Amino acid sequence: MTLTIGLTGGIGSGKSAVSDWFAQQHIDVIDADVIAHTISTKGSPVLDELVAVFGEWVIDADGNYHRPAMREHLLAHPDDINKLNTITHPHIQHAIRTALANSNSAYRILSVPLLVEGMGRTPNLAQLCQRILVVDVPLDIQRQRAIKRDIHKLSHTDQLAYVNAIIAKQATRAQRLAVADDIVDNSQSLAELYSQLQRLHQLYLQHASQISHTPCP
Repeated sequence: MTLTIGLTGGIGSGKSAVSDWFAQQHIDVIDADVIAHTISTKGSPVLDELVAVFGEWVIDADGNYHRPAMREHLLAHPDDINKLNTITHPHIQHAIRTALANSNSAYRILSVPLLVEGMGRTPNLAQLCQRILVVDVPLDIQRQRAIKRDIHKLSHTDQLAYVNAIIAKQATRAQRLAVADDIVDNSQSLAELYSQLQRLHQLYLQHASQISHTPCP
């Protein structure tokens, strides 16, 4: 068995900076967001099904999946998340399991933004992980970074209200911290973040070595 670290954090927490650092250490990163984009590319069966269920508005002028439109739709119609998940989740989970099976680094990172939110549902991707790493920042920093990062995507005049609506639909900071095996504080500089990650990298290598030398029952 290969050690799998579940990486998660709220919007604007800096999960990408963390996963990029691990990738630079030659650790395989399986990113659920990247997979979700891959399975719903232009002309894909998943995108065709989304159109059939939701309508032509889910496609932009170039024929690609109109993610900003879907985000706004779900904020206005939260129950429709079940329709979306029914279509996309089986494909995402299959791709994740395939990527994990093909991984050959010392350990691997499974990055899932809504890992905590999915713990009470099926599929529960947290069950694929031996440890959970939470990227933690205070709420005010979350808001600032989310607005700065997504400013070109935010069509709303009240951008703060829009980001707050997304935060309200995610697990709370306390809920994420309650299930964390490891926590990195990403409220300071990148140098401080990388220092924390270096320590965790050594810890994970030790755990991975122990797992690889554990005889199968």
